[in-house]
Amino acid sequence: MRTTTKIKTITVAAVALIALAITSFSTLPGLQEAQPPPAASTPAAEPASPPTAVEVSASPYADTAALAAVLPLVVDESEIPAYVRASFGPAWADVDGNGCRQRDDVLARDLVDVEMASNRCTVLRGVLEVDPYTGKRITFQHDRVAEPGNPGSQGVQGEHIISLKAAHVGGAWSWSDEQRLKFANDLDNVIAVDGIANQSKQDSGPADWLPLTIYRCTYVTKYAQIAAEWGLAVSAADRDALVTTLNECAVSE
Repeated sequence: MRTTTKIKTITVAAVALIALAITSFSTLPGLQEAQPPPAASTPAAEPASPPTAVEVSASPYADTAALAAVLPLVVDESEIPAYVRASFGPAWADVDGNGCRQRDDVLARDLVDVEMASNRCTVLRGVLEVDPYTGKRITFQHDRVAEPGNPGSQGVQGEHIISLKAAHVGGAWSWSDEQRLKFANDLDNVIAVDGIANQSKQDSGPADWLPLTIYRCTYVTKYAQIAAEWGLAVSAADRDALVTTLNECAVSE
């Protein structure tokens, strides 16, 4: 069981919202397309009614906004030990035991036209068709095969949606070494993105940084889902940003 930090008391009503939101994860964007409620039967001569507020409220984004609204809050960061990257173990450890580093697993999953090295793990070449953070098409080339002008291995990086520092502040500081290692290499929390965009984001949370691309709604959905799954607390500003953005996504979908 994962340990959380000191958090504000969550009301019974808020807990009920969590249950409602979690039951709707099967319809979250990226898992399957959300389907509108069936239209009420009408006489053949009458046109179908336009979408109603009820249909909007049934959006998986609205459900996730309800979940985000009751995420626990960090109470006092001054009492939390300083963040140290090494506490999350070696970078890109092979936690799933397939013989390949998690970084290479992410590249192999997210790129197309992938060319593997003879070890069947290292990705030498590939294409990130649509970078989640910039919308650009990026040709990836490993340092071993990079042509002049290509940034090489750092051109596409593995990015933690919830940064390790944010996870540390949100409760991971009190986890076991094994839990932290698993989180740092959780493929649900890592995506392939443009290296420069990743460096620009650094450890920022949703209050300070969000993608400007169509991936924005997927990003906040994943952020809220991962925080809930791992029992992570968030800052009040990040929680407000999540709720606001998810509600905007629910209205615009």
